[in-house]
Amino acid sequence: MILQNDEKKRGWFAPKGSGYGVRPQTWQGWLLVLIPTAIVLIVAAMVH
Repeated sequence: MILQNDEKKRGWFAPKGSGYGVRPQTWQGWLLVLIPTAIVLIVAAMVH
């Protein structure tokens, strides 16, 4: 027997309300944005 979840699965990103692109809508999406940003800031601080 397979149990199905009635919740609608949301994607990690959703279209923006105006303009082009997407925005994070789940914690996984935010994590995918914040980790590379933190890496860039750390490398920039080390190089400076």
